[in-house]
Amino acid sequence: MSFTTSRRVVITGLGVLAPNGIGKEAFWQACLAGRSGIRQISRFDASTLPTRIAGEIPDFNPEALGLTPEECIHLDRSTQLAIAAANLALQDAHLINALTEEERDRTGVFMGAAMASIEEGESLWVQLTNGGTQPLGAITEDIWFSDSLFLNNASAAAIAAHHQLHGPSTVISTGCSAGADAIGQAFWAIQEGQAERMLAGGTDSSISYTGINVFSIMGALSTRNEDPQRASRPYDAGRDGFVMAEGAGVLLLEERNLALARGAHIYAELVSFTSNSNAYHMTALPADGAPLQQLLRRALAEADITPAQLDYINSHGSSTPPNEVAETMAYKAVFGEQAYRIPISATKSMIGHTQGAAGAIEAIVTALVIQEQVLPPTINQELADPQCDLDYVANEARRSAVNIALTHSSGFGGVNSALILKRVD
Repeated sequence: MSFTTSRRVVITGLGVLAPNGIGKEAFWQACLAGRSGIRQISRFDASTLPTRIAGEIPDFNPEALGLTPEECIHLDRSTQLAIAAANLALQDAHLINALTEEERDRTGVFMGAAMASIEEGESLWVQLTNGGTQPLGAITEDIWFSDSLFLNNASAAAIAAHHQLHGPSTVISTGCSAGADAIGQAFWAIQEGQAERMLAGGTDSSISYTGINVFSIMGALSTRNEDPQRASRPYDAGRDGFVMAEGAGVLLLEERNLALARGAHIYAELVSFTSNSNAYHMTALPADGAPLQQLLRRALAEADITPAQLDYINSHGSSTPPNEVAETMAYKAVFGEQAYRIPISATKSMIGHTQGAAGAIEAIVTALVIQEQVLPPTINQELADPQCDLDYVANEARRSAVNIALTHSSGFGGVNSALILKRVD
C-alpha cells in the first residue's frame, strides 16, 4: 500500500527497554559488544519446565523512568514498559513535557502487543481460585480487578493518558510482527494527515509459567538451560528453538517538515511499510518462504529501490530451524546474487524474542545502524548451517556504509511485515 502524498516521515526519538540494556545508549552498546541478556528465569520457579531461561529485564524501576506512583501500582508490567519506552523516546527527541496543547491534539499512539499481560492474568487466576483449588465464581466478587488487566489497548491508552495525547490511539495485535505493524500504521497516519507526530512501537512481558509452558509444549523453545547466553543462535546449525523475552521499543515519528522546523535530530527517514499474510500456518513459513518473497519484493517496489541499493537487513531471525532456512531461501530468490553481498544480523541472538515488541526494537536497531554506520553482530555463530550461507555478521560488530536498510518480522498467525529506512542528508 502506498499513498500519493508529499508528506514524508522521519524518526526523531528512540526509547527501548531490553534484556541487555535500558535506554538507547546502554542497549546499543550492549548490542555492539554482542552482549546477551538471556539468563536463568528469576520471576517464578521454572524448575519443573523443560525451558528455564528467558530474557528478563533486570532492575526495571518504573518510577525512576517517569511513571507515576498510581501507574506503578495499577498497570501491568507490559504497560509499564510501554510508558517507560515512550518517555525515553520523547526525552530523546527533546519533547518530554514540551508539547503544546495544539501539538498534543495532533500526536497519537500506536502500539503492538502479542501476549502482553499474560503474567498478570495468571497471577489473578491463582488469586481468584486459591491456587487452583477453588471454583472461580465463588470469590470473584471479593477481588478488585486492575484497571488495565483486561484491556487489550492498555499500552496505547496509558501512554496517551500519561502525556495527554489526543491523536489516534490503538493497539495492534498481530503476534510477533505487532511492533513493526504499529510503526507502519503510524507511518501511514502521518502520510494521510491524520497526525503530525506518532509514538509507535511495541511491548510485551509474557515470562510466566503459563507463557513458557505453552511454547515448551509446542517444542518451540531452546532447552540450553545450562548455557543461557548461548541459547539464542539464529542461523547457526546448533539452534534448537527461540528464547522468550520481554521488552518494549517506542519510536517518535514526525512529519519531516515539522521535524526540520524545530531543528530535530533525525535518525532516518521511514520510506516504506508493507505487510501480508502467509495464509499457511499459525507459526511457520512455507519451506520456500514464498510469502516472505512477495513481501520483500513489494517493500522494494514501494520504496522504489533495487536489491543493489539495499545495504543492510535486520532479520526476524528467531533461532528456529525451519523458519530461518525459509528466510534464507527468500533472500536468495528476491535479491539474487546481491543476497550474498547484503549483511544481515539478528538482534534476537542477544535479547531473545520479545514477541510484540520485537519488530519495534529491531526498527530501533536499524535506525541506529543508519546513524552510526556500524552493524551489530548475530552472536553464537559457531557451526555454519549450510542452508543458511549468507553474510549474517557473525559474532562481531562491523563498520559498514549503510544508506538504505530493511527490517522485517514474521508473526504468529502468519503476518509478515517489512519497514525500509533511509539515511537523510
